[in-house]
Amino acid sequence: MSFVLEQFYRFFQGVLLFQIVFLGILYTITRRKDIFFFCAYLFFQAVYFFWNAPYTFFNITEETVFSSPLYAYANTPLVIIGHVFYILFLKSFFSGLYQNKKTTRLINFLLFISPILILISVLSIYIQQSNQYIFYTVNFLSTALGIYILSDIYTKKIKNTGWVAAGILLNIIGNALTVLMIILARYNIHHTLTDYYPLFFMRCGILADIFFYLIAILKKWQFQEKQLAIEKIEKVLAVEKVRTQLSKELHDDIGGTLSGINMYSHLAKQQTTEGNNAASDKTLDLIRQASDEMIYKLKDIVWAMQPGNESLEQLTDKIKEYAIFISGAKKIELQTHFTPDQNGIKLSAETMHHIYSIAKEALNNAVKYSGATLISINTSFTSDHFILNIKDTGAGYDRQQIVEGNGLINMQKRAAEIGAGLQLSSKLGHGTELQLNIKITH
Repeated sequence: MSFVLEQFYRFFQGVLLFQIVFLGILYTITRRKDIFFFCAYLFFQAVYFFWNAPYTFFNITEETVFSSPLYAYANTPLVIIGHVFYILFLKSFFSGLYQNKKTTRLINFLLFISPILILISVLSIYIQQSNQYIFYTVNFLSTALGIYILSDIYTKKIKNTGWVAAGILLNIIGNALTVLMIILARYNIHHTLTDYYPLFFMRCGILADIFFYLIAILKKWQFQEKQLAIEKIEKVLAVEKVRTQLSKELHDDIGGTLSGINMYSHLAKQQTTEGNNAASDKTLDLIRQASDEMIYKLKDIVWAMQPGNESLEQLTDKIKEYAIFISGAKKIELQTHFTPDQNGIKLSAETMHHIYSIAKEALNNAVKYSGATLISINTSFTSDHFILNIKDTGAGYDRQQIVEGNGLINMQKRAAEIGAGLQLSSKLGHGTELQLNIKITH
């Protein structure tokens, strides 16, 4: 027996218990799955180490514990359960950093066979056969997974994984050396480490893993804070970009509308003076229509700049509101079918503005120029796309014979700005259909 190693065992176990409590508290605050799984892994390792050092911690002879049926049945399953939680920890920690189908399949396979290995271990003891091969198999499989993940991290140079990778490597080395000590003891190679402290290296590996994981948590939080700051800045810049764009549109559209109202008001005055009341009424009606459009444009600008207008549902509601307004003026039937957004998708201010502007342009064309009696608006979703479809029953046109106007060019530019796909199909006598395909991130 070694006094130094005995003290190290006690020190290590104290560190382990402290980390279990600390990570448990941390999990209740953050609700991060990787913290929970690592905490559970440490808990089962602590139980395993208590059980395999009874004299050190409880002054009970090892022979008393190691020869008991409970130890025979439960020791190897305890090892397997600890490895299962470590595998779940690795899966959870790396899930947001990189995706690898082979790694996922390997992890799922190990999780699937773990209860089978526990059952085989228990049955082996029940029929009075050694279950030591299960212990070696579990360590081999978990080591293989760790090495595969490490090689993947190294070859792909995945960011923010270095500290955890170092912990995994040292944990693998510690496990491998512990297994080696057990094998040497079985071949009657006697040493303090093989006879009394074969788990010394495993403890060292876990201690290093704990240390590097805590550093990784701090580094990850620091990285996430930076990302949040960057996202906040990008959001502000996006809003400023929309504001700049809106100010330009305000100058072009509303400035032109006000000039038109001014011109028509002078014309109406002249027509009234000349006694041409019929012409004056038509001019005043044009002024009213222009005023209504200007008021709606101002409302659109206020809506676009209002904080909190960032959901897909708010966007479709706004499109529907405008469609009702513009189709109602010409007594055109409107049909809408908006597929509910089950995922609460959020869009940037720029994306919201461009989608709404494209929809407005399509609706304006349908109402003012197509002679349609029916306009339909539909939305749908694929796994990663939102699709907006606007169709009218108007006259349609032959795209090969008509030069594209500013409206269509502007829609194409807006779609390109947000990386959306824009398809416009039209046929003489069969109306026009616009489809906007926007990639979304959940």
